[in-house]
Amino acid sequence: MWRYERGAFHPEAFPLPEEARLVLVVNGAPWTALSYTPGEEAYLALGHLFLSGVLTGLEGVRLRVGEGMVLVDLPEEPRRDLGVRDSGCAAGLRYGEPRLGPLPEVPLDPELPIHLLAELREKARLYPRTRGIHGAALFDLEGRLLYLSEDIGRHNAVDRLAGYMLLEGVSPPVLVASTGRVSQEMAAKAIAMGAVLLASRTGATAPAVRLAQDYGLALAAYVRPGGYRLYAPGGILRPWALPSFPRPPGGPS
Repeated sequence: MWRYERGAFHPEAFPLPEEARLVLVVNGAPWTALSYTPGEEAYLALGHLFLSGVLTGLEGVRLRVGEGMVLVDLPEEPRRDLGVRDSGCAAGLRYGEPRLGPLPEVPLDPELPIHLLAELREKARLYPRTRGIHGAALFDLEGRLLYLSEDIGRHNAVDRLAGYMLLEGVSPPVLVASTGRVSQEMAAKAIAMGAVLLASRTGATAPAVRLAQDYGLALAAYVRPGGYRLYAPGGILRPWALPSFPRPPGGPS
């Protein structure tokens, strides 16, 4: 490749992110196909199904990873409603929605969002080499890194966190950091995983903020070394300690 700088082209070697297609087969029938970064296919497949509301646990589930596909056998046939394509890059069709429940009230250190993004930035391996890739990381309540995922799709990166929790027996509550935009789908994934804090390097949409406030998810966006924007307080700022925490326009009062 060449870099154009100061009016001239200069040759430059720069690795590109890998991209492949992963087919999920559920009970013998194709379920969806995902464009993804190869590796840790079991985490991605199980996390995707869990955050689509298909799985509640691993009891009775059998998993086989093959070339370009993951075969998942469930004890019961899942519903195949109208598929919805996630708005995130590289995400495939999603059937159903995550199962959401109220999050526990956990007091959180205000410095945690800064710490989580710093850890994600420091421990990421593919992003410094290729740039064109997303990262997500799972932490315990003390901010200790449990697992880090990098993928061309921001949804895939977060789905892998849920798959890791299932296979490795990690119980909520947890903390999540992401490099990607926090859409409503991304906030719902964090809530379904039992995350009490979602910290993002970029912004959040109005429906995501409303969802976070409704379920008690602390949502910190535009996290930088010097600070961040807190869109939903969760355990960082207790709602009852604020006279009138503003809600985004268009939502319920």
